[in-house]
Amino acid sequence: MSLYVHFPYCQSKCRYCDFNSYAWTGQNMEAYVDAVLQEARSVAKELLPQTVFIGGGTPSLLSPQLLDRLLRGLADISGFVHSSKETTLEANPESFSREKASLAKDLGITRISLGIQSLRQEVLQAYDRVHDPEQALKALDAAQEVGFAHCNADLIFAFPGQNPEHWWQDLHTVLASGIDHLSAYELSYEPGTALTRLNQAGRWPAENPDHCQALFEGTRQACHQAGFGGYEVSNFAKSGAACLHNLVYWRSHSYVGLGAGAHSWYQGNRVQNLPSPEDYLATIQNRGQAIQEKQRPSPGTLLFEILMMGLRLPHEGVNLDRAEKLTELDALEYFGDPLSSLLDRKWLCLETGSQKERYLRATETGFLLLDEILLQLLPDDSNSPARKAQ
Repeated sequence: MSLYVHFPYCQSKCRYCDFNSYAWTGQNMEAYVDAVLQEARSVAKELLPQTVFIGGGTPSLLSPQLLDRLLRGLADISGFVHSSKETTLEANPESFSREKASLAKDLGITRISLGIQSLRQEVLQAYDRVHDPEQALKALDAAQEVGFAHCNADLIFAFPGQNPEHWWQDLHTVLASGIDHLSAYELSYEPGTALTRLNQAGRWPAENPDHCQALFEGTRQACHQAGFGGYEVSNFAKSGAACLHNLVYWRSHSYVGLGAGAHSWYQGNRVQNLPSPEDYLATIQNRGQAIQEKQRPSPGTLLFEILMMGLRLPHEGVNLDRAEKLTELDALEYFGDPLSSLLDRKWLCLETGSQKERYLRATETGFLLLDEILLQLLPDDSNSPARKAQ
């Protein structure tokens, strides 16, 4: 079991962001921290999580006093200091000081994840980021000076009209900064975001797909040459530095989520908390929990989700025998002709592991076409063996 803690506030809301986050305009952070700890007493008492991830939002926006209160409280309640193999804190450069970095490390944070996004002022301004390139580089330096076991930086490519040389310069600067993990995401147009509304109004045209693919492939090559292995679609790490908490998601392992809008997955159930911080606070104070929805996915839906997450791992893929234990469905039978077609076209491949377990992986070609692959495997429960057997 792992633990995720959501902090929903940011200095400002970025136009591309579809996370459950809100611009901080004076909301009571102390009350929010207390509510998270109250929820933890209800659902994470002595959890002893194997990994912990404190994300957002911008958790580094917390004052040193509240960060201390949150981490000490979580340690007392869940026991994570004694059990966690990796404890991550997300941070943005404008709110990540050396003092805060040192405090976080002393309180059990072993991995820092910095939202750099770009080293170009004009790009940062277009994204609504509130830090500048100098602050980004200082944040990277602070993480190195404090000596976290692992340090990640986030970057976004495919800004419309982006000069490729600027991207390569930024990429090499960040890779050489002392980090051991990089998350490099293609700019995406998610439903409901300000960026998507601008795109739909014709005011923000998306970058040419061929150019995006060239940046994607070139980034993977540059990271490989710098000693960062591409272990997931958008994530690269030096040996032994892969993000253990994110692997929990990609491997469909169990986790408990705390905070407004946080998700959980355990005992076959998916749970989502109320997304509004105000509603979350009020409900926690009254009930100790703030669940908006709890559902048990059908076997077919769960199997599809396992493939959707696991195929993002190019070297590992999906253990079909484990998937069958979780869902009681054989993927080769359940997905039938569409999966056979993808294997025949060599977009996917089937391999046998050392213990005779079957692994389904995306090929080099298929890795570029994961969205198309998943569209072809999207289950139609009305025709599925699972539905017919009911």
